Amino acid sequence: MAQRRSFDKNYLEAEFEKLNTAIKKPLTFYLIGGGAMSFYGVKDATKDLDVILTAQDDLNSLQAALEAEGYQEPNHLVITRPYDEMQTSAMLENQDGFRWDIFLNKVCGKLTLSTEMKNRAAPLYQGSSLKVSLLSKEDLFLFKGITFRDADVDDTAKLAQSGLSWGIIQAECKNQSEASSNCWEDALHQNLLDLKEKYGIEAPIEKSLKITAQRKLVEKALVSQIEKGNNTVRTIAQGLDESPSFIRAELKRLVNKDLIAIDESEKPHKFTLTKGVN
Repeated sequence: MAQRRSFDKNYLEAEFEKLNTAIKKPLTFYLIGGGAMSFYGVKDATKDLDVILTAQDDLNSLQAALEAEGYQEPNHLVITRPYDEMQTSAMLENQDGFRWDIFLNKVCGKLTLSTEMKNRAAPLYQGSSLKVSLLSKEDLFLFKGITFRDADVDDTAKLAQSGLSWGIIQAECKNQSEASSNCWEDALHQNLLDLKEKYGIEAPIEKSLKITAQRKLVEKALVSQIEKGNNTVRTIAQGLDESPSFIRAELKRLVNKDLIAIDESEKPHKFTLTKGVN
């Protein structure tokens, strides 16, 4: 398969101008991915443009405008598995080989475009009909740190080297985890380990992410054991192949968080889930 061409920000700006003319009603989208990085000057060019919208009507409008400009769905035979797994809402390509990967609210079935992300975004392009906003470098890092494609670790390195507010990344990761009941801290921590191994970049949030991820994963495992009917220290310890002392301490932590309840009316004490568990 021939190597796909890359496109610089001048090409992207020209496409925005064309799109502004083709759009029939006001439209706003947010720029993520390599295209966004090119406008920050941390990447020279990109093979595609990743954008996220917040309304189905806007998605329909964008798709119609791109098709009016000659964009078509790529031949499914040339779409590789990683792209197929991205869960785009639409994917369109022009004759130059330039591609739009369009997401609605959620990217790759994982992170969502939060209110905080919108507030951090900077205006990039304002036409008569089209408005393009550029997500912060911190949010670009988080998207790439959790929704992996082959080159994402290289891109996260470039973003890290350009200077980041790591506290923003950690706070948004926490918010995304709580909103989805997923442990995104674990995924981000794994990315930071890859970043350190490949580029020697040590993120100041790596250790705290590890602690948070480990606690959440243990919590999930304990809840799973109780759901299976293993409701005593001994049976849970056996189910997880951990020491009773470790399990007892972790169960106490979850009791204090009101995620589980303890029945001390008989021995061995039994643990049950509370309404605080999703």
